[in-house]
Amino acid sequence: MPTWCPAPIASCTATALLTSSSLSRPFALDAMSGLWYPHASRAHTLAGVAFAASVRRRFLLWGSAGILMCLTLCVLARRSPETLNRWDQVLPIGPDWWRDTAPWLEGPLVWLSFAFGTVASIVGTAVVAGLLLAKRQNRAAIYVVLVVLGTSLVTSLLKRIVDLPRPVVEDPILQYASSAMPSGHASNIAAAATAACVLSAIYLRTRAGRRLVLVVGVLLALVVGLDRLMLGVHTLTEVAAGYALGVGVGLLSAYLFDPWCRQARPTATRRWRSQQN
Repeated sequence: MPTWCPAPIASCTATALLTSSSLSRPFALDAMSGLWYPHASRAHTLAGVAFAASVRRRFLLWGSAGILMCLTLCVLARRSPETLNRWDQVLPIGPDWWRDTAPWLEGPLVWLSFAFGTVASIVGTAVVAGLLLAKRQNRAAIYVVLVVLGTSLVTSLLKRIVDLPRPVVEDPILQYASSAMPSGHASNIAAAATAACVLSAIYLRTRAGRRLVLVVGVLLALVVGLDRLMLGVHTLTEVAAGYALGVGVGLLSAYLFDPWCRQARPTATRRWRSQQN
């Protein structure tokens, strides 16, 4: 069992964001108007409240859809587990199908399980929030804490309510006593990736940088989900419910709580906002 757990994706992404100059200089001077704008082109949706109203409505729509999907799977797991069992047959789980041909995978899979677990999530959240506070990005720090800890709390509550037994596999590598629905690892990594994408949309200047954060987040989430399936500790629908919950909490938090720290030149910002309207 590894004794050290790296921080999840939010920690890595926030470190890159915090080392960039965009946090220390959250506004750029427009050469033509002489006004200061947040780092983003006017074609994008960054505004005086970080995101335009249309973007925030999409946050509300897709965030609510994610929460609804998670709750639907939880209700099915509680009332009609045989339905989920049929869906879960799409992908095999457990080590039986890969242990003989690739026994070397056991070590990395166990490492991933601990590296993106609850302890790593808490440590990563504390590191990211501390770095953001050091850069005086207080609202962004609060947003990260709300997303990650909120997701963990909701996941724990749903696990207690659903109380779905873990999948049964022969000769398991890891065993957990907690409920299976939804997957905590999947919800944690999805929440962290969503928070990283929201912050990158605020602080990264280039579209390529924001796309890179999105791609890395999606890939890490897929790797963590595949890890849960290959170890046999979760089924496909349990992982999907975790993904939906993490993304839903991340987007709804961005809708309800503006993560952008209004620091400088509020008069110019209001003038710019009025121009956009």
